[in-house]
Amino acid sequence: MTGPGLDGWVEPFPEAPILRRLREPVAVVVDISHVLPGSLGFARADQLPLRVRAGGVQLEAAMPADLWAWLRVADGRWLAQVYLPVRSANGLSSTDLWLWVESSYVVPVDQKR
Repeated sequence: MTGPGLDGWVEPFPEAPILRRLREPVAVVVDISHVLPGSLGFARADQLPLRVRAGGVQLEAAMPADLWAWLRVADGRWLAQVYLPVRSANGLSSTDLWLWVESSYVVPVDQKR
């Protein structure tokens, strides 16, 4: 498996690659509270329809993911390409999210904050 959207990348300076694909994915924890911040308003759970509470994707403040690649931004920052499997709150549905995440919001599992 490889991350989507990387096949057309051409390295302008192959001796110092901008895109760094990992040979094997690395287990990481992603700070979802910063990557996918919630809305400014807060809806109490008892005010949401049951179909939303049960069928909506379950996101936690920090979630396990797999790191697949690093991409350098023109301003010097690094973005991490992560694979994040998610499930519905009732556990009946699942999907895969491929996200580009600011490096400061990704921590290797063995270095959890």
